[in-house]
Amino acid sequence: MLSTLLYIGPGLGIGTILLVLIILLIVAVSFGLILWIPIKNFFKWIFSTKSSSK
Repeated sequence: MLSTLLYIGPGLGIGTILLVLIILLIVAVSFGLILWIPIKNFFKWIFSTKSSSK
């Protein structure tokens, strides 16, 4: 009886893998957005200085 209660099956493993992948994706997108704002402002500054120097 106890051995049947200990079986977690493949569903828990697949769910855990998906959860880890989703967390990693959220972290990667967060870092991308954090880096995107300074990069966007830098390019905006570059193009505004080029256009104002003409």
